[in-house]
Amino acid sequence: MAAARETGRGGSAPRTAPTPPSRTTVARSDGMALLEVLVGVTLASLLFVAAAPTFATLRSAGRTAAGAREIAITLQAQRWQSVATGRSHGLWFTTDARGWAWRVVRDGNGNGLRTAEVRDGTDAILSGPHRLEDRLAPTRLGLPTDGAIPEIPPRRGRIPSGTDPVQFGRTDLVSFSPQGTASSGTLYVTDGRDLFGIVLFGATARVRVWRYDGRAGRWRL
Repeated sequence: MAAARETGRGGSAPRTAPTPPSRTTVARSDGMALLEVLVGVTLASLLFVAAAPTFATLRSAGRTAAGAREIAITLQAQRWQSVATGRSHGLWFTTDARGWAWRVVRDGNGNGLRTAEVRDGTDAILSGPHRLEDRLAPTRLGLPTDGAIPEIPPRRGRIPSGTDPVQFGRTDLVSFSPQGTASSGTLYVTDGRDLFGIVLFGATARVRVWRYDGRAGRWRL
């Protein structure tokens, strides 16, 4: 009776220890966890393999876009250098067995940049040769070799396969005057698949970068 009364007054019933899981239950849990990990690793591997070509394509396209921006920034820098110093600056493009390269040049006698005067040393070569592929391979100055592509608007013609990527009339010298004007023309940058065109407008020295959309067959800003 006393024991019953004490329990009724707030005493707690004796606690029983939890039953430990059996070895069979533990083994089954470990096995399921290991199986889930293996399945997850396998799925992740399959996804990585499937996405690898996409990653490679995006990386290549990013390098080509970076190469186009580098060319555009280099052109703009030469314009401001010409205006700031009162002396023409520019880029002299040449080609050899490795492909296209450029050198930064400066007028040496006040009559503007001339290819012959760059060659004979009258107009100074400040730096170079510079090549996109040295930092952003396989990006380079060039055009794809898989057929003609449309010209950049507003032109409506076609660019034949094998055309030089430096399109500044009959010269490969891009010049900026102290008045802020420049040569007019286009430079093309590619990795063999993606293609960008850097257009320089002579009267204003404005630079625009176009990207060729191969699927749509058209140029886009």
